[in-house]
Amino acid sequence: MLKKILQTIFRPNHQPEMNIAQSSNSPFVQHEGEALAVELINRFWVNNKAANEHHSKAMVKNVAEKMMEDCRKVLSGPDPIMVNRQLLAESVLRCAKLQVLLISPVPEPDGTGLRGHLGMTGELKSRILDIVKIDKEFESFPANINLAKAGNQIQFAYRRAWAYMNVFEGLRHEYDDINPEQSKDWFRPFFASQCAFSESKYREELGMPNVLDKSSNGDATSGLKYGNFRDIVLNGDKLPDLVWEEKYPNLVNPKIIWNA
Repeated sequence: MLKKILQTIFRPNHQPEMNIAQSSNSPFVQHEGEALAVELINRFWVNNKAANEHHSKAMVKNVAEKMMEDCRKVLSGPDPIMVNRQLLAESVLRCAKLQVLLISPVPEPDGTGLRGHLGMTGELKSRILDIVKIDKEFESFPANINLAKAGNQIQFAYRRAWAYMNVFEGLRHEYDDINPEQSKDWFRPFFASQCAFSESKYREELGMPNVLDKSSNGDATSGLKYGNFRDIVLNGDKLPDLVWEEKYPNLVNPKIIWNA
């Protein structure tokens, strides 16, 4: 299931279709321009069974309404690009934190394509019960939850986060906040950098060995440097990947994951 979900977001030359005609009569739409947001919410969440499987209809509706509420912040804001970047950055980091907990360790197959790059090992999956005790993200989990149930809860949260992230990734295209050459766009390396940062931070909190220095040509501070990609995105640079690359020329570029 995870592999199926990731194939959509990380397939080459991914770009939302932006076909909004069928959504123009949705009751969500209150103002001109909202039809696109509805199209994205329907595509990545409401009508996406791979994302909302096992969620109640009420939950699907509530999440969709929250997505639309945030989309309206973008559509009505004085600087929609930067409002969207803020929401995108928040959702990318949240999705990345969940993603690194779901990567399978060796010798299991890895459907994400992330394992083995930028310090992502798959070793955190077996430490989920330790992580839910130290991360406020999971404070609602029962104290006596077992590994299987915790993993399922994280999987469900990941699917919601994945959908949320893709809605704002789709809006990014509407505002031309992209590199027109898709193979050089900054979204995928941004996501990978936040995954690298997230695993590095979890490993530090758990007292696990730092592996990012060996896999990134870096040192113990490499995790923070990958995390800095987010600050550059929020700074508003048109091509944040190029700014990051110039700032950290000696670190392994997160683009390598898709160019290997």
